[in-house]
Amino acid sequence: MLIISLLATLALGAAEPAPAPAADFKPLFNGKDLTGFYTFLQKHGKNSDPDHVITIENNTIHLYKNQKDGDNVVMGYIGTEAEYGDYHLRFQFRWGEKKFEPRYKLKRDAGLYYHILGKDAVWPQALQYQVEETNVADLLTLYGFHVDTWLDPKTAQEKMPSFLPEQQGGKPYAMGSKGIAYQKHLAGDHELKGWNTAEIIASGDTITHILNGKVMNQAKNVRLIDPEKGGDAKPITRGRIAIEIEAAEVFFRNVEIRQLAPKSAQPSK
Repeated sequence: MLIISLLATLALGAAEPAPAPAADFKPLFNGKDLTGFYTFLQKHGKNSDPDHVITIENNTIHLYKNQKDGDNVVMGYIGTEAEYGDYHLRFQFRWGEKKFEPRYKLKRDAGLYYHILGKDAVWPQALQYQVEETNVADLLTLYGFHVDTWLDPKTAQEKMPSFLPEQQGGKPYAMGSKGIAYQKHLAGDHELKGWNTAEIIASGDTITHILNGKVMNQAKNVRLIDPEKGGDAKPITRGRIAIEIEAAEVFFRNVEIRQLAPKSAQPSK
């Protein structure tokens, strides 16, 4: 029954997945310190945070606790030392009150990078689950990542089209570029005031973004094409995971992961 339930959960375009057993999840963030993680910040590089951007308190990662509203701040991320593939990741976030330069006049922003490959950079080569006010669960492909997904045909001519499942009339869409490409989440307001629960299911070369129990974005055939040299596409199924730090006060907690069996029963269509 567990296998059947899991396959239903991972089927592209499926209805909302049934909640996974809580016992299957293991903490990725231990609530006490950054064991298993490293930091990467503008100006400071790896594992250096002289500005005290990152605070751990009450089993929560608090970003920019020590900065004043409107300060000019550094950005970056908190990344895993290990690479992960075939997993179901979930975390909770909520916004603080403060915003900072260079994004003071913009929406509060953060995110979750995954399938990070190669060297560290403030915007790494990866996929991203967007955490931005009104845009939570948008899908971003960065620097050579490409996916096949489905868009709402009404938004096909927009710079950032919106996701729509194939079963609901979504049209096939090949997404990706040498830079950063965006696909907005399924239409509708699913972000809550206070704590929100975000999930990523990465199974083989398919990915699913979930917000508060609602499937918001999906794609298959995750692949990488060298943004400088081009050439053949390389299937990507794993990489490092990182919490983005992007000039807004935000809290993260309950960062958990469960491993999935390697995907074999559902080849990409």
